[in-house]
Amino acid sequence: MKKVAIMTDTVACIPQEKVNEYSIKVIPFHVIMGGKSYVETEINMNQLYAWLGKKENLPTTSAPSVGEYLQAYQELSQGAESILHISLTSAFTMAYSAAIEAKEMAREELPQTTIEVIDSQTVCSSELLIVLEAARAAARGEDLTKVMELVNHMILRVNQLSTRDTLFYLDKGGRIFEAKSWAESENSFRAIVEIDASTGGVTRPMAKAETRTQIVEKMVDIAKERVGSKTIHAAIVHANVPDQAEQLKKIFLSQCHCDELYIGDPMAVVAVHNGEGLIEFGFYAN
Repeated sequence: MKKVAIMTDTVACIPQEKVNEYSIKVIPFHVIMGGKSYVETEINMNQLYAWLGKKENLPTTSAPSVGEYLQAYQELSQGAESILHISLTSAFTMAYSAAIEAKEMAREELPQTTIEVIDSQTVCSSELLIVLEAARAAARGEDLTKVMELVNHMILRVNQLSTRDTLFYLDKGGRIFEAKSWAESENSFRAIVEIDASTGGVTRPMAKAETRTQIVEKMVDIAKERVGSKTIHAAIVHANVPDQAEQLKKIFLSQCHCDELYIGDPMAVVAVHNGEGLIEFGFYAN
């Protein structure tokens, strides 16, 4: 029995090799397309991007059910003394509430297993970094208290900047928050928004630029301003724009000291709420 099992959701975009290395349990969301609900791992991403491009009869998403969380807790309890679930920001979804409700139900069913749920107050690239730090601590044999302390400290340290071809999908999905005015007048510029603990886990507008290159350069400039000369840990998540992700990586590595950098693709639920062209940049300093 290991001391702590780490669990998260597909929004964290954990690379599969890290899922395997640390035995991270990943809970998928659901996508409703054409009146039918699919587990997002079943979705063909090329077909989804084509559908989203029409901007009509858009797919919607739903959180994992309480039963799905409970089942995951049951599975993990077979090999761990405790379970820590790290959720995407609760401002975006009912997933956090469902995980909490399942935790309460598990008190009677799994009395020997301690379960905790933490709201990361962020998404994707920064959630990825938080989960991986938790997984490393658990692999070192740290107990639940120590892992939770680390996670809560990480939540305050991570930064999450993102840009996309359009704010249309973020607005349609009800996740635009303080950037609403930019969504209504965005045709002449590209935008950077932030979603992390500094924003309370909601979307906050950060900066504008006219071109893709300018906006990528501005993201790196913000990172440099925040961390100075410190070594950075980073992750880039992109929605079917590998060239733009590579451009951000190249500029970032040429100007910053980087200890680790992950690049990955999101699953369907992230694409639905952001559209093709999303670039997310999560980072924190040593």
